[in-house]
Amino acid sequence: MGTASTARYAIYYAPEPGGPLDTFGQTWFDPKAAAKLLAGIGLDAQRIAALSEGARRYGFHGTLKPPFQINPVTTQASLLDAARVFARSLSPIEIPPLELAIIGKFIALTPVTQSAALEKLAAACVRAFEAYREPLTDTQIENYKQNRLTVHQEQMLEHWGYPYVMEEFRFHMSVTDRIDDASEREAVMTAMEKLAAPVIGKPVVVRDLVVFAQPAVDQPMAPVERIPFGRSK
Repeated sequence: MGTASTARYAIYYAPEPGGPLDTFGQTWFDPKAAAKLLAGIGLDAQRIAALSEGARRYGFHGTLKPPFQINPVTTQASLLDAARVFARSLSPIEIPPLELAIIGKFIALTPVTQSAALEKLAAACVRAFEAYREPLTDTQIENYKQNRLTVHQEQMLEHWGYPYVMEEFRFHMSVTDRIDDASEREAVMTAMEKLAAPVIGKPVVVRDLVVFAQPAVDQPMAPVERIPFGRSK
């Protein structure tokens, strides 16, 4: 049996190391490198760092099982064992080409069309690891509800610990935090289109899942283990 922990975990899609998508993410999340490539558009390293602070903290990823406080009756080791068993039952899926989009007021890479296979994978992840999630406190639930959730989103929150799962799920890979100023948001979009050109319009194959961990609230989430799917096509 585990002991109480402040650690949080998540199940993500993360780009394969060394590939074009990983290179894009690594470059953007290195503010000095990004500023050097984007010289002349008014975004210096300090501003890029501020715009991407929250996104960097969570790592360049697409969420499959949203971050959760680990249930104190479980352990990281048992979570990883479950993830390995779960991944063995999966086959690689190809998702539609990516595009840059503004979601609310933040910028993200997202598929140009919906993907039933990806939505099915995310729903399966939410269910498969639910026993490892410590239920939200009443205070945490009320904090989420400050975001003007729909009735269905509130139901997802109360049942699964996060409002944007199942039918509310939209796969995306965040590259900025919220940008309130519309003109700056458009300027950043223009910059991102230049930097992301090698990955825009290209399909993505999801062939593994990555378990991420955040040891404490003041630390970033980081990959613990990349687990390949067990079936091949």
